[in-house]
Amino acid sequence: MKVTGTVEFVDLEGGLYRLTADDGKRYTLLGSRGELKAATGKRVEVEGALDEGFGIGMSGAQLRVARVKKI
Repeated sequence: MKVTGTVEFVDLEGGLYRLTADDGKRYTLLGSRGELKAATGKRVEVEGALDEGFGIGMSGAQLRVARVKKI
């Protein structure tokens, strides 16, 4: 799946990256922390697959990131 939105860092349970999509939905991003850190605060298109359930942060569905493209 592809989702467009803005990446933010949430300082919860050791920190997590969250995507707030253009439609208002939130996703906890799983993947390369370096790539996600570089995308923090930027509008991006994320390509990946949804994981079942919620993680420790309970900050939205978990999206396992395959690719991040800054737009």
